[in-house]
Amino acid sequence: MEKEYELVIQEFEIPNDSRGIFDGTLLCLEIFVAKNKAAYDAKTDDPMLQRKDRRVVNDLVQGELKKFAKRMEDEQGERPLRVLDDLFQVLEVELGKLFTPEHEIEFANIGIDGFIQVYNDREVLGRHGDTLLARLMDDLERDDE
Repeated sequence: MEKEYELVIQEFEIPNDSRGIFDGTLLCLEIFVAKNKAAYDAKTDDPMLQRKDRRVVNDLVQGELKKFAKRMEDEQGERPLRVLDDLFQVLEVELGKLFTPEHEIEFANIGIDGFIQVYNDREVLGRHGDTLLARLMDDLERDDE
């Protein structure tokens, strides 16, 4: 029997940078988690990573966001989107190393909320098409209410 997965969306606010370019921007991660490995928000019932997995992801992302803010301050001549792209590339590699399909947790996407998705693992997204469709239908039902 095929495992069922949940789509977890985890957001991080990019820290205020010295140039004020990305202040308040949300960095969004999309991660597929087997239902038996997912936790659920008590108020919204939205799926999320279990505490230990969230902590690992949070530590990695927060560390990289600090480096990003420092680089934005130190490299004033560097184009801001290039620095952001470098952040995405580092996170893509490092998040991909954290979990494997054997963990029943798969990193699928990273982007800026409402703006761009810069990484889409087609193989991972293809394996979880049913989960994406179920999430879309649920979101549409919520919008109708």
